Amino acid sequence: EAPLPPPMSADVTAPTAAMAAAAEESLAAEFIGRVRQELADLGSNRVHLPSVDLVVAQTAMASASSCRSCVKVTRGFFAALLGSSDETTTVVQKELAVARRTVSLHRPRSLDPSADAQEDDEEAEWAPTIDSQPRYLRLRVPRSVAELPEFGHVLGAWCSTALRSLGDSAASVAKDPRLDGGLIAAALAASLGPAREAVRGLLLASPSGHVDVNSIPLHLGGVDFTSFAAAAGGSTHVGLYSLTSAVMFIMSIRGLNKHSTSQEGNYIGMVATALGIISVLVSPGFNGAHLRFLVAFLTASAVGCGVASQVSMEEMPQLVAGFHSFVGLAAVFAGFAGYFDPTAHYHFTTALETILGTSIGMLTFSGSVVAAGKLHGTIPGRPIVSSNRWALNLGGLATSLALTSCFCSSAFYGTGVGVGCLLGNTAIWAGLGANMVLPIGGADMPVVVSLLNAFSGLATSAMGFMLSNNLLTITGALVASSGTLLSDIMCRGINRSIGNVLLGGFGVEDGIAVQGGAAAAGPVTEVSAQNFVGMLLTAKRVVIVPGYGLAVARCQQRLAEIVELLRSHGVVVHFAIHPVAGRLPGHMNVLLAEADVPYDIVREMEDTHPELPQYDVAIVIGANDIVNPATQEDTSSPIYGMPAIEVWRCKTCIVLKRSMATGYSGVDNPLFYRENVRMLFGDAKSSLDVVHHLLEESQDCIVGGMDASGAAVSDTRSSRPPEDYPVASKVVGVIRERRPGERRVSISPGVVPALRRMGFSILLEAGAGLPAGFADEEYVRQGEVRVAESASEVLLQADVVLKVNEPLLDEVQMLKGVQTMVGFWNMLETEELMAALSQTQASIVNLALVPRVSRAQKLDALTSMANIAGYRAVLDAFNKLPRFSRSAVTAGGAVPPAKVFVIGVGVAGLSAIATAHALGAKVYANDVRAAAGDQVKSLGAEFVPVAAEGIIGEGAGGYASEVGDAFKAAQLATYARVVPEMDIVITTAMIPNRAAPTLITEEMVRSMRRGSVIVDLAASAGGNCPLSQADKTVESPGGVTIIGETNYPAFMAGQASDMIGNNFAALLETLGGAADFGGDHWEDP
Repeated sequence: EAPLPPPMSADVTAPTAAMAAAAEESLAAEFIGRVRQELADLGSNRVHLPSVDLVVAQTAMASASSCRSCVKVTRGFFAALLGSSDETTTVVQKELAVARRTVSLHRPRSLDPSADAQEDDEEAEWAPTIDSQPRYLRLRVPRSVAELPEFGHVLGAWCSTALRSLGDSAASVAKDPRLDGGLIAAALAASLGPAREAVRGLLLASPSGHVDVNSIPLHLGGVDFTSFAAAAGGSTHVGLYSLTSAVMFIMSIRGLNKHSTSQEGNYIGMVATALGIISVLVSPGFNGAHLRFLVAFLTASAVGCGVASQVSMEEMPQLVAGFHSFVGLAAVFAGFAGYFDPTAHYHFTTALETILGTSIGMLTFSGSVVAAGKLHGTIPGRPIVSSNRWALNLGGLATSLALTSCFCSSAFYGTGVGVGCLLGNTAIWAGLGANMVLPIGGADMPVVVSLLNAFSGLATSAMGFMLSNNLLTITGALVASSGTLLSDIMCRGINRSIGNVLLGGFGVEDGIAVQGGAAAAGPVTEVSAQNFVGMLLTAKRVVIVPGYGLAVARCQQRLAEIVELLRSHGVVVHFAIHPVAGRLPGHMNVLLAEADVPYDIVREMEDTHPELPQYDVAIVIGANDIVNPATQEDTSSPIYGMPAIEVWRCKTCIVLKRSMATGYSGVDNPLFYRENVRMLFGDAKSSLDVVHHLLEESQDCIVGGMDASGAAVSDTRSSRPPEDYPVASKVVGVIRERRPGERRVSISPGVVPALRRMGFSILLEAGAGLPAGFADEEYVRQGEVRVAESASEVLLQADVVLKVNEPLLDEVQMLKGVQTMVGFWNMLETEELMAALSQTQASIVNLALVPRVSRAQKLDALTSMANIAGYRAVLDAFNKLPRFSRSAVTAGGAVPPAKVFVIGVGVAGLSAIATAHALGAKVYANDVRAAAGDQVKSLGAEFVPVAAEGIIGEGAGGYASEVGDAFKAAQLATYARVVPEMDIVITTAMIPNRAAPTLITEEMVRSMRRGSVIVDLAASAGGNCPLSQADKTVESPGGVTIIGETNYPAFMAGQASDMIGNNFAALLETLGGAADFGGDHWEDP
């Protein structure tokens, strides 16, 4: 990248022809000596090559006559050297043919056609390949010939001709520190053609009057490169890598257009990114920056992978927005680095590129940060509109224009004024980016994220201009254009322009009704989970419309299991995806893909519309505005004209919703009042858990009757052939639980087929399932089940042992290193057990430690058992309470409903709330998490707030995190006020493997009425009440019954065994099944 040498002045005394000839002869001799030394070094290093390549690099077109002379002279010397040895002549002629083909030629046609024809005849024997842009001259000779003394004549002729060709190159300069900053090779004007003039130019260009032969680019035998040769060859590779990377990015975007090819498109994009990085590493001028690059690259990679691996699928929108911000920040840093480079010089184009690139980059950065904050809840999702918003925007743009003009002026560019202009303009665009996104509501975030994606592409292109990197420019243009097109498509999906979205101010907080649209009226028809399942049993075609509520409830995994169950019985199931469903372009597609929903049943809105009347049941989960009939029927509605999925045209529509609250638009939804619409209120995950369980129990009653294409088929279930299972290669052991009061078994008979499909056989301890109501014969009828007489026999023979509770010490001592034992227990106060486990070579898995993330939903035994615990706790409490649960009017007077207070709105708490509400009780609830209020209200209960700031969102693992002392004091004061009025208090505040906090004090117990009941579901971890005793029911001096039952799932042993057995089966599937058990699967995040 050194500047061109100054033009040669007219008064420079040109050397005579004799001087030029002598210089050429001297230079050729030195060059031959260098090549011989290189050959000697190869021999001393014991490098044995079948042939030797001699390459002189150049970057412009070679002289056709020089190249032709080189080959002709070389052929003549070889012929004289080899004499009459036919065998050797054949070998060398073959090598020379290769050499001739690898000599890159640009042969201009002469004005004499006959001369050209004669030259063509002379060269026909060599079958030349002509390249209009040669990069080097190469001569390949056999190694044996290169070692002969006579080879020097051939070498001399070739080197002399190559030097002439090199001198005839144009616009090729480089610096060499060995020559005190002098030029190695000079750039000659295009008019300098003769070879002697070329050599003379080389001498004139060197300040010392002599050209060091070590500076001549030479590549010998594939072993050694000079720096200039590496640069010359590397530039070709950079272009190749960059071009390949750009084309692959285009292929990647095309692959992402379809579900079936999206994975391949993702892989192609990864490879393209890797090629782009390689193109930087091999580019000229990178010099010794590799170490610095690798440090930064590996550090950033570790941070990026760490963040991405910890983020749940529901938080993917804010992750994408956050990563977009770093693209903008990179553009800002690239602009700063270029401007503050001490070797940089002023140029108007460079200045303009710098300030535009930093402006776009900072706009992308600040806008993406605000978008991520809105999506995460750190910034309120409602539109935040400043009263002087437009004055700030217009003033900022005007100021930015003035600063840009000042910065691009040569008078201020390199001064402190220029620095101030650049920094001030960057700050202004940071404010413009934040002010652009703040007024936009949370539900418009899909459009905003897509638009910010386009801005990140512009920032990338800006970096490409600033760094003179074609790949960045091309890639940025691809991202910018695709992001813009996607934004336009999504705006069409909500019948709004991109300008309207950016104006902001549209929408309200969830659950707040606003004026707009005709008020819907009429009764709302509720449906129970049992009736919902009854509709599914008779349905032949089902369409499901997911919305953002699906992501909030984290129930995609359970939904996928319901879909799989229906499809396995011939029911046709499709998903209809609205373009703006969720908080990210393609948000619903990503969630369904993560749950392994088949791509072919996920359809776009337009593809589903014509067939909607043919569906027996439409299921709407967590969607509102995208299924609102007002978009088609009410011209006064703010959302009129927006495309909607017309689920009301289906025969029956079931809406899963927490409450009757409006959607983002604030417009009431007339869909809920239609005759063919039924509402299933409650938390979607809890509702789908119940539906899945009921559907699984009644699956023999599913009518189905459709094939995959939707065509009717005959009912062949009665004559269905037996399933063909793989040959078992590993044994799963099931032993009887010996913990007092435990009636569950790790595997129920219904789970055996799933294990057999994975290649497992089952070894069952005799009578292991009897406490849960399963006889040994029920297991044996499933096939591949052997019954052992004792637990010892099972422990000695099984590859995998499954237990409901923790391993006992004698069981651990019997395990071998190749075995795996899976259990489910609380880690609190298990030091003796942990010490024993540390001594065994077997693999021990505690299912209670599985993280509560979407990926592990099927393994979440804690949730399965907590559902039962909350349900049974309410039944047990009312069994002890000496009064009605519901209100009643009798001849003896009116009876008010019982009052139930649930502390902790986790899975167990939600189950308890739903059960108590179903029994007619007046239910109150509290949780430290602010988001729990909506869940409580959706189940028909009243949320009891604490007069202190609680937790926004959830803590680690989906549990509430620790609160401060001020909040704890306010919390206890609230409970002290509420508890005396309650008939039943159910506490569920417990984080697995930690001591439970004290929430119901002895003073609160004394304040309760006689006959009241406390159920402490945290008794296994010390209890939320100091009077609780694990696995005991006690009565306080004031007559309050305190239940400390720690194993409510054992009260429903059969159903609990089915549920936890499915969790165990899901774990074994995650670990690779019998054929590929363990190994790398242990590292599955």
